Amino acid sequence: MTQADLFRWWIESTLAGSAAITVVLLLRAQLRTAFGANAAYLLWVALPLSVLAASLPVPVMPVLPSQIAVGAATMVLGVHAGTSAASVALLPWLLAAWSVGTVASMLWQAAMQRRFHRSLGLLRADSDGCMRAEHSSGLPAVVGLRARIVLPADFDARYNPGERALILAHERIHRARGDVAGNVLMTALCCMYWFNPLLWIAADRFRRDQELACDETVIARHPHARRAYGEAMMKTQLSAMPAPLACHWFGGHPLKERIAMLKHPLPGARRMIVGLVLAGCVIAGTAYAAWAARPASRVVADSAGSATPAAVDAAAAAAESQAAQAADIAAKVDLQSKMMAPPKYPADAAANRVSGKVVMIIDVAADGSVADARVERSQPTGVFDQVTLDAVKSWRFEPAMKDGKPVAGQVRVPVTFEMDRDEKKDANTAGGSA
Repeated sequence: MTQADLFRWWIESTLAGSAAITVVLLLRAQLRTAFGANAAYLLWVALPLSVLAASLPVPVMPVLPSQIAVGAATMVLGVHAGTSAASVALLPWLLAAWSVGTVASMLWQAAMQRRFHRSLGLLRADSDGCMRAEHSSGLPAVVGLRARIVLPADFDARYNPGERALILAHERIHRARGDVAGNVLMTALCCMYWFNPLLWIAADRFRRDQELACDETVIARHPHARRAYGEAMMKTQLSAMPAPLACHWFGGHPLKERIAMLKHPLPGARRMIVGLVLAGCVIAGTAYAAWAARPASRVVADSAGSATPAAVDAAAAAAESQAAQAADIAAKVDLQSKMMAPPKYPADAAANRVSGKVVMIIDVAADGSVADARVERSQPTGVFDQVTLDAVKSWRFEPAMKDGKPVAGQVRVPVTFEMDRDEKKDANTAGGSA
């Protein structure tokens, strides 16, 4: 993956994630009111799926050779023709800043988690499989990747038996649903996209919806315990510090919102199912839109109209092969420009009458020179890669133009290595005579 590829993915995934967050923030309150808190909580799946969709292969758009503009060296892989040389020069600095910010965010989150663990004091195993902490702030909670339920030291004294049962039911629902894993994923997204304020807003709303969904599930299982559950909430001490890998009560906890929700009737089972299905449709639609909105990668269609993975550069589309001599064996290149000397046929491959193909991805500078090149795929692997890379370094292209000026871009070039029939016949005859 080149720096341009990485930068493009970074921008596309940021836009996809921001769009998904916007959709969820607009719908979560309405969905919670109409269909319950669990449907609103499910909506947040749209965020990671949209980011994932932006990482999938781009849509493919078949085009005929006659539809390809000559010299358009920036038509593949979704690279925009407006990418100037100055922008290309800034890419390393932008990617470095992104990397530094990501690492710093990860260290900050790790420090908060460590600080929270230290605030608990010594932990000891309890008879019911939970852990008892030395201190009480922010507890009870589900903590760490192992999703351990940690109770405060005064758990038995602070809550009566009924309240203790409800609190444990709440924490066990967190653990059964894998809510800590969801917090880990949200934390990872916040670290990767630390520069996006929408994501930090989303992280706070995600935690709120997580607790509201858990409360709703507890009340659905214990419909006559609303008052006791509310009193148990009021007795819980808030933590002054958040923990990324925990489901716990901290300073910004929406206690009033949770208490208010206890007064509302729960949606019926049918309405809950409808809400979950509707949330699933929103998730699928958002993820699909994030994938479909990406610039299409063009492929050349053959005469029958079917798409084939050929280069979309005009010269390659029109291509009549040039011959290059290496050990009297010709290498054929899908280009007709005289500025592109074909690679030499490897001696070992010629001796063994091996044919193959290498597809190159070439970054073209604004002056038409090759800024960078890499092998996208080759068959057989590794046989013709190096000689093709060596030849590509001397190639020159006619770059695309924007506003009357040449601009940098990217092009896919297939290079076919094939022995001529006469050479194959001669080689077979020589082998037979021997």
